[in-house]
Amino acid sequence: MVLNSRRLLHPVLVALLLSLLSPSVPADYEAGLKAYNRNNFQRARSEFFQSALQGHPDAQFYLGEIHEGGVGVDINYANAFKWYRSAAQQEHAHAQRRLAYLYSQGLGTDKDESKAFNWYLRSANNGDVLGQLEVGLRYRQGQGTRKNLLKAYKWLTVSASYGDPDALIERARLDSDLSAKDKKKALALARGWERRWENRNKAEAH
Repeated sequence: MVLNSRRLLHPVLVALLLSLLSPSVPADYEAGLKAYNRNNFQRARSEFFQSALQGHPDAQFYLGEIHEGGVGVDINYANAFKWYRSAAQQEHAHAQRRLAYLYSQGLGTDKDESKAFNWYLRSANNGDVLGQLEVGLRYRQGQGTRKNLLKAYKWLTVSASYGDPDALIERARLDSDLSAKDKKKALALARGWERRWENRNKAEAH
């Protein structure tokens, strides 16, 4: 069974992370963070909404979190799906993972394991560690895609390299299913992806 734990980030943590990661933060979004941290959820939603309408992906993602988690509002998966999809289409890695989860569970949309896998894969390629874990698990199980143990080993290795402890545990379960040659190949694929990811980050930093 695919792990579903640790999928929804704590709202305060999300606010802090997004405020640090966004190089250019719209005034509405910044005001939304301040309102949220003062537990003024109505004001926070209003500010995030204004920023989200302007196409700001972090605000769209955060609105998705609010509606999925029921933060100061009733849980509304349809709204969560709408805002996650808007952010995901702008290559927001966390939103892509959350959108994949909603597809996998049929929350706010029809259940579709193929679409879930595709969005998990996009989030993985955009550096989301939990997305990488999910892709590894789904390749191992053949869930939403064809079973491929070599690719499963690759993605679990990548996820483990970037700090997910569950990935090491899950990868160990593949040790007896792959030959030493295949494991060596999978590790080479993982290292190749990691090099490309680091190069991409360096290029975007300049």
